[in-house]
Amino acid sequence: MKKDTCLFSGKMKKLKQIIRKGEGEKVDFKQTITDPYKIAKTMTSFANTKGGKILVGVKDDKSILGTDPEEEKYTIETAAEFYCDPPISLQYDEIEDEEEKTVLVVKVPESKQKPHYVRDENGQSHVYIRQRDKSLPASKQMIALMLKGQLVTQDVSLKKMLDKMGNHEKKLLKYLSSHEKITLKQFMQIVNISKRRAQRILTDLTIKGAIRVHDHEKEDYYTL
Repeated sequence: MKKDTCLFSGKMKKLKQIIRKGEGEKVDFKQTITDPYKIAKTMTSFANTKGGKILVGVKDDKSILGTDPEEEKYTIETAAEFYCDPPISLQYDEIEDEEEKTVLVVKVPESKQKPHYVRDENGQSHVYIRQRDKSLPASKQMIALMLKGQLVTQDVSLKKMLDKMGNHEKKLLKYLSSHEKITLKQFMQIVNISKRRAQRILTDLTIKGAIRVHDHEKEDYYTL
């Protein structure tokens, strides 16, 4: 019994540490699950990127509300099997706090079957990736790289990536560490190189998983 209590308190301690850090590239809070399509977007974005955890029963302000795990699992499984293509395999953990409020931890592993599509109410399919604390539509280039199996995700720090790169790549990643996005034209101006060379560097870093490209009606842009 003592061992079980220690395990319980250890899990809750780790969970609270995750909650304190807030939502991000690998963590998403959900007060409850009501819409299979919306949760499918979050799940596929994790699966198409680096994987992540969905904490059900946690509010946006980081407070623990608690939830009924079995009710939530029904909607989640429906989303994973019928809204995600191909379906996504999930892992669950149920953790109670001192007030007996249960948080359902939904673990979404990074997939080896990228890209995963989400089918909407009109039967159209969309691909999402995780960008910071949001699930965003993947660009055509990102989808093409996934289909070719060329897209590599790197769960490494920015510092480690910088140590292995040239000056132009370092300037780009340093810029993106303090700015939300960059375009091809901006990159060309910052490092003073030709369009062809700048595009080659951006494409190479996209393939390596260091940056991500996003479609825009005026001009594509890149983010970390």
